[in-house]
Amino acid sequence: MASPAGLGALALLGVAVTGRVVRWSAAAAELFRKAGAEVLGQDLCATVLDGEHREVVAAALEAAAAGTASVAVLPVRLAGGEHVPVEFRWEPMTDAAGLVTVGVGAMPRPGDEEPVVLGIGATLDLRQTARELADVLISRLCYAAGVYLLERLLVDDQVPSYEDGESRVVVRRMALRVGGRTEPEWAAAFPADEVIAYAADTPVTRCMSIGRPIIFTSLDTQTISRVRERLSTRPHINELLSYDSFLTVPLIARGNVLGFALLARRPGASPLTVADADLAHRLADHAAVCMDNGRLYDRERRTTRILQRSLLPVALKTPPGMRIAHRYLPAGQTSRVGGDWYDAIPLPGGKVALVVGDAMGHGTTAALVMGQLRTAVRILARLGLPPAELLYHLDEIAQELTTAQFATCVYALCDPAGRRLTVARAGHVPPVLAAPDGSSQLIDLPPGLPLGVGAADYEAMELDVPDNSTLILCTDGLVENRVRDMDTGLAELRALLPGASPDLEQTCETIVKHLHSDASTDDATLLLARLDPDAP
Repeated sequence: MASPAGLGALALLGVAVTGRVVRWSAAAAELFRKAGAEVLGQDLCATVLDGEHREVVAAALEAAAAGTASVAVLPVRLAGGEHVPVEFRWEPMTDAAGLVTVGVGAMPRPGDEEPVVLGIGATLDLRQTARELADVLISRLCYAAGVYLLERLLVDDQVPSYEDGESRVVVRRMALRVGGRTEPEWAAAFPADEVIAYAADTPVTRCMSIGRPIIFTSLDTQTISRVRERLSTRPHINELLSYDSFLTVPLIARGNVLGFALLARRPGASPLTVADADLAHRLADHAAVCMDNGRLYDRERRTTRILQRSLLPVALKTPPGMRIAHRYLPAGQTSRVGGDWYDAIPLPGGKVALVVGDAMGHGTTAALVMGQLRTAVRILARLGLPPAELLYHLDEIAQELTTAQFATCVYALCDPAGRRLTVARAGHVPPVLAAPDGSSQLIDLPPGLPLGVGAADYEAMELDVPDNSTLILCTDGLVENRVRDMDTGLAELRALLPGASPDLEQTCETIVKHLHSDASTDDATLLLARLDPDAP
């Protein structure tokens, strides 16, 4: 299918890790039919992709920010309403100021597979993409299709090095489709997640070895034996033994063999041809890249979660005369890991430093920045620095980090014996102080610049704190989202306090239940500290 007029050139654009468009070339303006003034500074998904595919775009941006390039084919709706599949290539870049951005190369996909390729890789789910590939194959090319991935790829989370000399190859069936649907009898006979070993001389193994499709007319003896073993309880699958037209295509992404797809036609249908093999190969190539993107995203997310959990405190030490409750809440639907952190640092003289921070962005980079800043705060706090001076030195440290990301932070130095509180913040959500009767106030101290900006001047505020007062620190992910601004979120939080339980843990649960949902796109942290003279 020919591309629409004007859609023949590679379009280059720059996108910040947050999804904001920061560069827009003339080719991009021609491809997407939008002038720079319409998109610069705006969200890429909202302005170019009709508000869709946020999960795929967010994952690609996070991976690129962490140094991993990826490819995704996404539908773009032109001004006339026509949808065109466009291949986006996401490449990590660093701008002149040292900030991480993503260079995006966008180009229309040529070929007659355009109408069907959009049905493959809509999510970052490996199994879903395998099912989508099988669905497309039986809709265009065959009666039955199966998708198989190398077992070592799934178990070890590593791309195995395929060797021709291996005596067998172990794969896992990810999807099976028959006659436009997954018939229960076929699905029971050949279930998803079944692990199978193929000998080195079988067509499916050879297609992975040579990296090209293979057309053949009969199943190997091992597969025939496996089918016959299952005939006694499922006679309908007997027809498989009479099939005489098969095609296997390798699944290859970034030069690595991931597995293969197997296609079959029923007797009486025209045999599979070289042209069929060419189309199947193109579809399999696209699906393989999508599945590899999903694999890399899952690995990045797991690594980041492990890193983040290892850096956050397992339990906070509660100083005498205080009670503390806290929650960390990961993002919901997108499952993106952010850079939130919290801490309670015991200090000489019975004092305690209460800290909540948020390294901007998501993924491994944000978690690494969070860990470095949390460690720096603990060291600076033990030097006895007052809050404003501590944030000044923390800002200097943030500027020296090679990751060049910003962060916000609120630091409160509490003296339970003297009932005094000194607070400073660096671009962070203002703290809330709740009185014993449930009334509350925002501690309206100067916001300060985020850490890492430089030339910052922080100011602290001192307050007298009555017994049984509660200090509430949180990150913006708790009080702010796409439909609620920060002021509204803080007002809702304060409205919960008059009727809150005297139990601090229960108050924590009430606040979280009201303000945070499974649909939240940012992680959130909440730290409550109550001055309680009866506390042990």
